Amino acid sequence: MKHYDVICIGEILVDIISQEAGKSLVETAKFTRFPGGAPANVAVGLARLGQKVGFAGRVGEDFFGRFLLKHLRGENVITDCLIKDNEHQTRLAFVEVGADAERSFEFYGKSPADLAFVADDLSKSVLKKTKLLHFGSLALTDEHSRQEFDRIIGRRGSDTLISFDPNYRASLWKSEAEAFKILNSFAAKAHILKMDLDEAMLLCNCNSLADVLKSLSFETTQIVAITLGSDGCVLKSATHKCRIPGFSVKAVDTTGCGDAFMAALIDGILSTGKQPKTLSKDELYKIGCRANAAGAFTAMHYGAMSGLPTVAKLNEYIQSNMET
Repeated sequence: MKHYDVICIGEILVDIISQEAGKSLVETAKFTRFPGGAPANVAVGLARLGQKVGFAGRVGEDFFGRFLLKHLRGENVITDCLIKDNEHQTRLAFVEVGADAERSFEFYGKSPADLAFVADDLSKSVLKKTKLLHFGSLALTDEHSRQEFDRIIGRRGSDTLISFDPNYRASLWKSEAEAFKILNSFAAKAHILKMDLDEAMLLCNCNSLADVLKSLSFETTQIVAITLGSDGCVLKSATHKCRIPGFSVKAVDTTGCGDAFMAALIDGILSTGKQPKTLSKDELYKIGCRANAAGAFTAMHYGAMSGLPTVAKLNEYIQSNMET
């Protein structure tokens, strides 16, 4: 039986990304396919940082599915729980990159393979031996898929941590009110919760970072990370709060920056060998600094996975930045 430090669960897809910033996909002939999907990006990020990580989900029995499967295996992500589905197609995401390197998404695939993933695709014995389960939100847009994710969470081991990134994409939800209700219900189950500021204000029904920080609950959640783009992040536990500055970079594509941050955050927490709620303020600061660096490094590359740093690249980037 395989042992995993982390299992990332949910969507894996192909990003079709414009290669000319400021031009839409219909205005440019320059676009490239990249492997993507937030949980899959996090899995690759963790593998590059040395964690033993598996990805659980479904891809179509098609050209894109084979492309994704080959890529994960090449990144040393364990794919025993990635199922090839001959009834559904692999999801596609078309990504336009603005002049400021920010992105807009259009998703294609009415009934994509990732939504066909069920709890029985994962062995209970594997779940109980895994240190951490990480999942995103695209699967939560579908009622049946939400029920399966609830079953997976219920089957985990008593010591298995839950990590969640709401990764809100408005176009995939029926309404903001539905997203608010469902994302909050899953956020409440997470021990490690990561959001950008817009997501945090949406889920906390707040209008500022200060109000968000006041409203956070730590009944189940042990650490909340709020990313602030080039301004860095805030990490908060029940006992500590750290505002951690970001790194200045010339961004070419911000696709995957949040996932790079998430991977480094999880890696940093697991590497301490401690429960997240017991981490000191200094430990939180160091973990947040490293996560910021991972996000910044990724912004300098096209594609969500291509820019994810290895341990050596991340250490080199942090050291050179500190020296300047």
